[in-house]
Amino acid sequence: MDIRPLRLLPALATLAAFGCGEAPDSAENPESAQLTAAALEVREMDVDGVAERLAAGEDIFLLDVRRPDEIEEHGAIEGYVNIPIEELEGRLSEVPRDKPIVTY
Repeated sequence: MDIRPLRLLPALATLAAFGCGEAPDSAENPESAQLTAAALEVREMDVDGVAERLAAGEDIFLLDVRRPDEIEEHGAIEGYVNIPIEELEGRLSEVPRDKPIVTY
């Protein structure tokens, strides 16, 4: 699947497995806090990096935060889930916490 023709934002962020929840209090459980902090790592990726991961068969949650009219105008990546950025906070339960998330 070639995603390069899409006009994606230049920076794609990958959030790891533990999702967007709050980090536990490190005083109460330092080991859990370390795991969560590491899992919440955010990395910028370019379109080619995402394309390589998808071509390798990696199970990635593709979170498109654009408005529907932007998707219609610029296209979308097969398998994406659209949650417009202004709705994201109220719809976080729809975002998995057990796999990498690519947002654009």
